[in-house]
Amino acid sequence: MNDSGATSSFLLDETAVFDVLPGVKPAEHPKWMHVTHLREGRYSLILTAGEHLRSSELQVFADTTLHVRFSAALPSISSDGLTCSVVFFDDQAQAEFQLGAFHVGGGYTASEWRTVDLDLAWLAGKRGRLLVACGPGAKNDPTADWLAIADLCIAREWEMKALLAKTHQPMRMKNEIAHFSSVYRNEFYANVQERQSETAMGVARAVRRLNGPVQAQGPGAPADMVILEPFEGEAAYAYATRLLRANVPQMPPDFQARLRRKVTDHGAIKVLSICSGAARIEAGWSAAVPEGVEWSLLDINEDLLQIAAKQFPPGIHLDLIVADANNLVPTGEQWDVIICVSALHHLVELEKVMRFISRSLKNDGEFWSVGEAVGRNGNRLWPDAIIAADAAFSSLPARYRLNADTQVVDAVIPDKDHSIGCFEGIRSEEITALLERWLKPVDVYRTNCFLWRMVNLAYSGNFNLEQAEDRALVIELVRAELEHFRNGGLGTELFGVYKKKHLFSDGASDR
Repeated sequence: MNDSGATSSFLLDETAVFDVLPGVKPAEHPKWMHVTHLREGRYSLILTAGEHLRSSELQVFADTTLHVRFSAALPSISSDGLTCSVVFFDDQAQAEFQLGAFHVGGGYTASEWRTVDLDLAWLAGKRGRLLVACGPGAKNDPTADWLAIADLCIAREWEMKALLAKTHQPMRMKNEIAHFSSVYRNEFYANVQERQSETAMGVARAVRRLNGPVQAQGPGAPADMVILEPFEGEAAYAYATRLLRANVPQMPPDFQARLRRKVTDHGAIKVLSICSGAARIEAGWSAAVPEGVEWSLLDINEDLLQIAAKQFPPGIHLDLIVADANNLVPTGEQWDVIICVSALHHLVELEKVMRFISRSLKNDGEFWSVGEAVGRNGNRLWPDAIIAADAAFSSLPARYRLNADTQVVDAVIPDKDHSIGCFEGIRSEEITALLERWLKPVDVYRTNCFLWRMVNLAYSGNFNLEQAEDRALVIELVRAELEHFRNGGLGTELFGVYKKKHLFSDGASDR
């Protein structure tokens, strides 16, 4: 096998670099075949008992995962079945690490493929090869023990789905072209097409290939930026956030102006804040719009509700509700606006919350999501973002990487799962999809892929914006964020306005 050094991924198909040992003789069995006796037929690599696949050389990272889809290649194999074993062979240590051994039963015909997904973080830092072997069952009977491997991919987490989609790409493209050429000749479409052709008196025309790519700004090119000066006494986090917003061609919703406009349009409105806590944001809006709003604050913590109450003047209508947002049910009471300020990512029963919001808004009401954490679960960064973030963060001089929480200089950004011991980011990844299942987006602003992690409370105090060097470093961190965002990075911070998608006739919505 001629491979060109260790890579982060291996994808099994006919173009992959791999060996089957001992060598397959075509007369004994096909190397590849369509396995059709299962519910879904798949083109698969075939191994017989005693053979194993050996991949090209791989480098394992902390986010490397393995995906394999396999089955018996024949409808009937030996009565004792076969085994599919997966091993990582460390080239340097000349040692094997068993990843799994899976028995495929004999004596019956399975209708579904088996899939296995394995986390290889425990092998991080190692270089070696993946070995997948077919062996006989417990009685050592190899008769008709053919193993079919339909999918085999080892890759970093962020690469996996895209790589699997490329399996057997030439074959799939050929099938795709043939399929649609056939479909659009079916009378379901053809009759309309023929009428339009006759009317247009159209003729066949020449076709051309698309021109080569223009020299566009790539991931390595510096991002163009608008540079702003920091305000007096401005913290690094606030300055970086303001600078980022100045360079994104969209602004977050102006909730305060929206609140004022609703009061103007309706005369008086009711607003509910879910998981309000001490209601710092809500109290600020109330001070800016002191008339025409009846406030309801809902939180599980009565102590925080009392802190909130003291921030509202006695003349403001204030309704304090002690409740666990995880157990909300529609009561028939309705509000013009329901707010949640950076709290959905602490909730487990998101479906209940969405149902409550949907049924508790007036028909022309709005839900406002303010500064919600919609990144990876546990407040971790997405895999591609952590790579870009670490590149920017690790380039900072050591004194800017001093972690205020641990008093340790961090080499890279700590990317720990903060949901392990509490509910921080417990279901963050699902929030945006659930919002769009229950509500209609009106104005959604989503940015900040990783910038916040480099200038949050752990590091913000390391920067003195009165110093030119410190200002320049913050600007470069924002530039790194912009480069990533402009190349498809996914924001982790959401500011959004949503309206009702569903209208109900059970008394839970106004008529």
